[in-house]
Amino acid sequence: MVGSQPIEMKRLFAFCFLVFCSSAVFAELVDSTTVKKWRFGFSGMVNPQFFVDTRQVVSGREEMMLFYPKPVELDADGNDLNATPSLNMLAITARLALSIQGPDVLGAKIKGYIEGDYTGATDGSINLFRLRHAYIDMRWRHHELLLGQYWYPMTVHEIMPATQPLNMGAPFHPYARYTQLRYTMRYGKFESVAVAAFQLDNKSQGANGPTTAYLKHSLVPEFNLQLRYHSERLLLGVAANLLVIKPRDYVTDSSGAKHKVDTRYTSMSLSAYMRYDWNQWSLKAQTIVSDNLYEGCTLGGYYEQFDALTGKYDYRPFHFATLWMDFGRTKGHWQPGIFIGGAVNTTSAPHLQTSQTITGIYGRGYDIDWLYRIQPRIGYVTDFGLSFWFEIEHTFAAYRNISEPAFASNHAACKVHNERFILGAVYSFRK
Repeated sequence: MVGSQPIEMKRLFAFCFLVFCSSAVFAELVDSTTVKKWRFGFSGMVNPQFFVDTRQVVSGREEMMLFYPKPVELDADGNDLNATPSLNMLAITARLALSIQGPDVLGAKIKGYIEGDYTGATDGSINLFRLRHAYIDMRWRHHELLLGQYWYPMTVHEIMPATQPLNMGAPFHPYARYTQLRYTMRYGKFESVAVAAFQLDNKSQGANGPTTAYLKHSLVPEFNLQLRYHSERLLLGVAANLLVIKPRDYVTDSSGAKHKVDTRYTSMSLSAYMRYDWNQWSLKAQTIVSDNLYEGCTLGGYYEQFDALTGKYDYRPFHFATLWMDFGRTKGHWQPGIFIGGAVNTTSAPHLQTSQTITGIYGRGYDIDWLYRIQPRIGYVTDFGLSFWFEIEHTFAAYRNISEPAFASNHAACKVHNERFILGAVYSFRK
């Protein structure tokens, strides 16, 4: 009996293999006649980038996510400490994705999508695989429901700049991903989009540092409403974004005792955007009037003021007006283009009463008066997924005058610029 065990195992394996093959053949016959087959798609890219900066910059992800140049910081000898060039090379934007399409459910065409890369959720987690997208998409004839992690509502994927660096036009162009419920209604060339979104990687700032608690404790998701016109060549849209946060759960008095508070802060931002394609040309543009839109890798935020007479905290936004455009074309294997962005800080200096003080400033770029970027590019794209890109980012920042004591920073008013030279390669694949 002992000697026959290998033979019996072989027979069992052969039987299981035949059952499996028969089941597969039967399933194939059923699929071909009655139901739609399951389909799986695997895709990704490898994207090494080499870049040189002429100045120190405000950035993230090992300076790959560039926002703007740092202000002048003088040492004891009058030298600017931030006028220091740097160079680096990274490949953390390497990406893998899986798409799943199955039989129709509830009358809807259904798709699942999972995508990740190695940029990390924070600077401390660079090179670790992190989730970019993970959603279920259900489409009916006139309606669509998306559930999961997807582009931040103010990041309209159809008008994404064609730039290659990680910032993708930030801080002028919003760039983030949120977990969300997104409902789209389509009638002809018109669409309406409603989104309820929740933070994860991109968190609000506050007295307790960056955390999703400010949004979660408000009990209100971030709402976004869009109206769009979409034809074969033209996309036009407007959007309104509502953000409600609860910056504090309690306050502490002079004796150290805690007192629960329920103050919420509401801010609204508006946007208009477009895309027009003709022949081999493409023009994309977006303008944003924002209040406290820090979370989308843009400029903005809010400040907190305390009134000693009432013992209450109050909150005010940093206002910014932003405009960007991306213009490019395809000519054979060559793809030249240019990105231009500008932003103006329209926040007025606060008029505080004698009993009021500013107890916290949370945001990005609140000490900047105005900012612009000019970014030309040239790409060579082969027929086999391999492309090469060269770009120059010229970013100029005018920092505010330190005579405004409420927003005083550790630097004087100054105008600085940085030139970033980027050389990158992309090898993309799809199966």
